[in-house]
Amino acid sequence: MVRGCLVSAVYHKTTQAPVSASDDSAAVTLMSSDIERIRTGLMSLHEFWASPIQAAVACWLLQRQLGAAFAAPVVVIAICVACSVLMMRFIGPRQVAWMQRIQKRVGHTANVIGNMKHLKISGMMGVVEESVQQLRVNELKVGGKFRVFVLVAVAIGFTPVLLGPVFTFAVTTRSLDATTIFTSISYLLLLSEPLSNLFQMAPELLAAFACLDRVQAFLEKDARNDSRKDANLVVPSEKRDGKDTELPAITISNASFGWTEDVMTLTNINCSIPLGLTIVVGPVASGKSTFCKALLGEMPVVKGRVIMHTKFHRVGFCEQVPFLPNASIRDTIVGFSAFNEERYAAVLEAVMLLRDLELLAQGDQTRIGSSGIALSGGQKQRISLARALYLPCDLLILDDVLSGLDSDTEGHVFRRVFGPEGILKQRNSTAVLCTHAVRHLLSADHIIALGSDGTIVEQGRFDDLFKSEGKTRSLEIEQRTTTTQPASPSQEEIQRTRIADIPTPATQPDEEKPAGVISDRAVFKHYCRSIGGFWLASFVIFGMLCGLLYNVPSIWLNFWSKDVTSDRPRRTTSFYVGLYALYQCLALLTLIVEVAIGMLIIVRNSGTNLHEKALKTLISAPLRFFATTDTGVVTNLFSQDMTLIDGELPHALTNTSLEFWNAVGAAIVIATSSPYVIITYPFVIAILYGVQKFYLRTSRQLRLLDLEAKSPLYTHFLDTIKGVVTLRAFGRTEESISFNNTLLDTSQRPAYLLSMVQRWLAFVLGMVTAVIAVLVVTLATQLRPTTGFTGASMVSLMTFGRTLANLVQMYTLLETSIGAVGRLKSFNNNTAPEDLPGEDYVPPASWPEKGRIVISDVSATYGDPSSSSSAGLDQYALRDLNLSIEPGEKVAICGRTGRPLNTPPAHHRPPARPGLPPRRYDHKNLDPSATASDEICQAVLEAVGLWGLIYDRGGLLAEMVADDVLSHGQKQLFSLARAVLRRRLRGLGGGGLLILDEFSSSVDPETERTMHGIIMHEFDGYTVIMVSHRLEMVMGFDRVIIMDAGRVMEQGPPPNLAENEKGWSRDLSWAGKTGGVSL
Repeated sequence: MVRGCLVSAVYHKTTQAPVSASDDSAAVTLMSSDIERIRTGLMSLHEFWASPIQAAVACWLLQRQLGAAFAAPVVVIAICVACSVLMMRFIGPRQVAWMQRIQKRVGHTANVIGNMKHLKISGMMGVVEESVQQLRVNELKVGGKFRVFVLVAVAIGFTPVLLGPVFTFAVTTRSLDATTIFTSISYLLLLSEPLSNLFQMAPELLAAFACLDRVQAFLEKDARNDSRKDANLVVPSEKRDGKDTELPAITISNASFGWTEDVMTLTNINCSIPLGLTIVVGPVASGKSTFCKALLGEMPVVKGRVIMHTKFHRVGFCEQVPFLPNASIRDTIVGFSAFNEERYAAVLEAVMLLRDLELLAQGDQTRIGSSGIALSGGQKQRISLARALYLPCDLLILDDVLSGLDSDTEGHVFRRVFGPEGILKQRNSTAVLCTHAVRHLLSADHIIALGSDGTIVEQGRFDDLFKSEGKTRSLEIEQRTTTTQPASPSQEEIQRTRIADIPTPATQPDEEKPAGVISDRAVFKHYCRSIGGFWLASFVIFGMLCGLLYNVPSIWLNFWSKDVTSDRPRRTTSFYVGLYALYQCLALLTLIVEVAIGMLIIVRNSGTNLHEKALKTLISAPLRFFATTDTGVVTNLFSQDMTLIDGELPHALTNTSLEFWNAVGAAIVIATSSPYVIITYPFVIAILYGVQKFYLRTSRQLRLLDLEAKSPLYTHFLDTIKGVVTLRAFGRTEESISFNNTLLDTSQRPAYLLSMVQRWLAFVLGMVTAVIAVLVVTLATQLRPTTGFTGASMVSLMTFGRTLANLVQMYTLLETSIGAVGRLKSFNNNTAPEDLPGEDYVPPASWPEKGRIVISDVSATYGDPSSSSSAGLDQYALRDLNLSIEPGEKVAICGRTGRPLNTPPAHHRPPARPGLPPRRYDHKNLDPSATASDEICQAVLEAVGLWGLIYDRGGLLAEMVADDVLSHGQKQLFSLARAVLRRRLRGLGGGGLLILDEFSSSVDPETERTMHGIIMHEFDGYTVIMVSHRLEMVMGFDRVIIMDAGRVMEQGPPPNLAENEKGWSRDLSWAGKTGGVSL
């Protein structure tokens, strides 16, 4: 109930959160670690009213037995209560600090998993691995401060149990015989044990309340404020000459937009967007994406207003970086809409996806991987556009949706979607298109040109703006001199595409089931190795001593009672009280050491080592692993499983050790009353073994199912956070909430069944305990042993049943919790590294010294090489590739979108790709190796034109959120700055290698020329390989390689290829005729 209510509330709030507040780590950590601790802490809530009642009754019984001496344990308890109250002041803040560290690590890990492709090809995995592991170490360090108070709570909790009897017998004035002593001990146990449990439960309950405060704080955050106004409510109907005045689709009046009131992204915006196609242009960071979000109601309006004259409860939206879940192509496009085959086919044809689907083995049922990792940039854009077109709506807002397409595909998609015969014209839909492809301005019904200062430079129809000789005219003239002319591909060329053009991930696999693959012994050995031999041996030794010292005092009380009741006592009462106090203090001390090792040392060692091994496996996993595995599955390993390893597992291990040795000691004491009881022990052990064996067969699998059932929930949370703007624009929030509730219900089933079998276990163990009690009492009374030993046995029996029950429960909890370790071990064993055996050579920093590249007979695939090999070359993305690139040569690789152009660079270590980790210092992000001075970093940022922005945000030491500060084009500039910094740190001279994969796809032509100028200046003498769809930019290169279907179709100097007006080089021919861009 609690988990269901809180998870659904957190998700509902996530769908309402403003864009600037969306954080991967917050919601995911709340719905996993925080809510799990809330559930655990509240399970003991009823003990806080039931236990004091039992203690009060025990006080009355003790007073009748010992008189005023009953006040001694009450005073001890009062002191413990005071200490607990003092401790409670610190528990909440420590818990919150710990949860914040977990949130930071989980969020960073989720971001790394989501950007794994970009990080791998940027050569930053070593730095990323170090940063994530350091976050884990810091998390365990802060968590250790909270667990110190758990240790203090254990010490406080056992103080009344162990020291209460000492003070009671020390102050009593009544005569002590065996009956009085052991009866008093029984009452003292009834008094102290429930309160002892309360003291130990207090940190968990307070931690639950602290986590509840975190959840409440999240739920109380301001929701997204949609400031758009419905024209029907704010604009009266206007008539002119008896005819309706044609109103625009959207009107923006004197509006300024910004994430904060003091920093405006768009200023004084006044425009009317008519029905039809409106194209928004402008340089990098001019506010085009912000303009799109403003039309969606996602951007705070500082002043002015946005009036919607068209229906806006459902808007087709394409983000600049497409949000794509790990689903089939059809499910991604259709989403929550009803499937309409005619509409679906029309959309696929419009975005040129039909042929791609025909060549896929699974057609539109092919899964695209998390964030579309199995797709090229152009394929992502086309599927995102298809999803927006499939949505029944009157308004579409498209942010740079053409950036990842080559000129041919771009022209065809534009014509089929936006042209006079396009799908939008047929539907009479309104579209706002932000783009750098200004060659399409002539087709626009309205043009808005933004300036670098976030204002509208000019707007209107193309003919009017072209006559005004303003910004639009200069853009159009510039584009005409540099663009390529789209041509229609022949059917023969289309058929050259192969299945490998769209990597086909396997159907989403089930999560690992380590219990069925890895033996329990192997899992326990793996866990024990992570602890360390010394600490494991110390843990066993102190557990044994604790169990011995905890039960020895019962035997000592027997000798005491015999001596004081004899005619001539040999020792004084002070002697017996003193040694009794020594035994109890030693028991308390060994208990504290045992818990300290279990909850501090073991958690630190196992948590660090297990996380490090799993992280190394993640970092070294091949890209096909991320293409076929949901991000939620992997995130679950580093969130929920790590939570179990840090919390439930060491708790179960420590209690299992304590209960086991305590049970051994109690069994010895009980046997002293009658040796015949020993005969029953094998039968009791057999019964308990059978019970736990029967129970574990179910509980272990239920625990694994519980963990695995949460992975789809994690995936849905992460997808919602990434695509919340798209979700709200599409008007599918309610459907997404309903789907989340379905996943939540599914994930609750194993937990509910596990709770049921746990209740069954408690009942069976209670019955076993009752049988043991009857047996011992019968034997003790009928065989008439010594009164003192009988009393000792009865006292031990009072806790023996509970000890056995706790032992079985803790052991079964240990067995089920160890499943988290088994899942991590299975993840380590089943995830093959991308490096083959022997590929462990780490080149020196000066590599490559010459920059010469030779590729001989290389065939590569996105899938399993063994399965691709058996299927033939059609499954390969690269087929028998042979290339030789000389030192210092500038080579451009070209081809149509969807072709595996970026496969060759993936074999090297390119430094440029926008993938910035969240909340990282600029200096650390720019210089991951931390070897450059501030002066060099500033000079590099000045070279790419970003220093002004970074300086305004606080300089190199300011912490920034990349998504809030940098536009997509600026991220590409930042990546280029990182590459320039590497080159400057490496020193001047040739021999270096620079690989660029569509690095200028989201920038305007002027910025693109600037970036190319920086490359040619900074990397003079380097070997440069550039993948590009913008053919006008490759005319200054030494060689152009044209690829299709994984093979080199043509290559040579651009002027020579430009002379060929047919076949593969016709686009390059047009670029050559129009001049291109000389580098």
